[in-house]
Amino acid sequence: MKLRNGILGLAIGLLMGGVSYSAFADDASTFVYADAGEPSTIDPAKANVNWEFTVTRNIYDRLVDFDLSDPSKLLPALATEWKQDGKVWTFKLRDGVTFHDGTAFDANDVKATLDRLLKIGQGQSYLVDDIASVTVVDPKTVKIETKAPTVFLASNLSRIEMLSDEDIAKHKDDLGQAWFNENANGTGPYEFVSWTRGTQIELKRNDKWWGKFPEKPFDRVLDRFVTDGANRARGLEGGEFDLANFVPLDEALRIGTSSGFHLVEGNNLWAWPAIYLNMDLAPTNNKDFREALVKAFDYNAMVQSFQGKAEVGRGPVPSWFPGSPEKEEAEIKTDLDGAKAALAKSGLANAKMKCSVPAGFPEFRFAATVLQSSAQQLGVTVEIEEQPFVEAITAIKSDKSNCFVLGNANLSPSDATKFFAAHYLKGGFYNSGKFFDQTLQDLVAKLPTISDPTERGKLLKQAADIVVDSHYIIWTARPKTVVPEPDRIGGYRIDPAEYINARFWEMYSK
Repeated sequence: MKLRNGILGLAIGLLMGGVSYSAFADDASTFVYADAGEPSTIDPAKANVNWEFTVTRNIYDRLVDFDLSDPSKLLPALATEWKQDGKVWTFKLRDGVTFHDGTAFDANDVKATLDRLLKIGQGQSYLVDDIASVTVVDPKTVKIETKAPTVFLASNLSRIEMLSDEDIAKHKDDLGQAWFNENANGTGPYEFVSWTRGTQIELKRNDKWWGKFPEKPFDRVLDRFVTDGANRARGLEGGEFDLANFVPLDEALRIGTSSGFHLVEGNNLWAWPAIYLNMDLAPTNNKDFREALVKAFDYNAMVQSFQGKAEVGRGPVPSWFPGSPEKEEAEIKTDLDGAKAALAKSGLANAKMKCSVPAGFPEFRFAATVLQSSAQQLGVTVEIEEQPFVEAITAIKSDKSNCFVLGNANLSPSDATKFFAAHYLKGGFYNSGKFFDQTLQDLVAKLPTISDPTERGKLLKQAADIVVDSHYIIWTARPKTVVPEPDRIGGYRIDPAEYINARFWEMYSK
């Protein structure tokens, strides 16, 4: 038994409890963050969107971290060293780490966390679903055996937050889901204080954290739920918020170049958006017809919509990702003559198709309209239907739609196979158009077993080529992530292997 030292959006107004937002933002010890939504859960085993990760990433720690400027370089966190021997990985844990309730962190917490994550099977569990067993060797040593050798386990563990085994045991009836959905007890830089539904989550700095804060860190964080992008931009510019997520690009560029602000730019998104074409439903079940759509698409219109802060991808894996074959791939560009030739070969002149677009994403809607106008030049009619996300993805999966628009990002700093599994392999949740290629299945299974980076790179190129040559995806654009930051704030960095949010422990008041 471990010893304890303690105990553990929708509409938003300009005032709360009689104190204005700007009063909080003017307090140098309090950081006010305008997030684009309210979490449905703060359980690390289930968190899966930006505004959930905003909370979990800052409350909990992970075994391994990585260098944001070089994602292939892993860094110690709760584990100080690790090694691989075939299917077995051994991790040595950091001494002197405690949870926010005073409980000591040890190997039992690692085992309980991973066992629970894999049983629940949601959120980021796909990153470590190749784990076969977790064994506690001693309080500071844990062994993890995988189903097959994988060089990516440590890298993927950089995304898995560690929980207290005592919390899990105390709330074991439902694997702790009800409790962890709205409570938190981590080892990380910030502690959970409260959740005011529809308004904010409050955090406070953990002054006993094992890590290092910058000078003038923020003692208090208010994570505000501001669903309207214009309100986030207005609040940031007016000083009500210290930082805001998903500020509309035109506003981000205007604010970031105005007095008192600067722009932070970085790589993050793999495609925004990508258009998935239904491989089972006519007319998109015809490869030549899909090729016609890919070649007819107006990529320049998409890049211009991002005001030049974007490029056209040459395939699924961006050039800045470790081991990417992007530079070896052929350029993808508009080729109307080639599109007309492909359409003629398909024999599907004057075809009609439907495209499902998740509501609430202007870029998704714009990409669909670009597809519509591009296809019209071929005599092809595209009907656009905006729906809530679940309904939109269900429409293509149930063969009621020919295409689906989705954003692409990868949570692993160096493992592309998990992204491929989710988007291009049989059974993958985002493989909405039901793409299948046995050679690709085999390549994705083989890649993690190869220790030589050069050989892995060759296999990754083969995998990327299969997806490109299938014409399953239209990668409409790969934009830069652009975030306006007030000059009074420092430390914000864009994580290349993350859905966009903020690492509060790195930020400081100037």
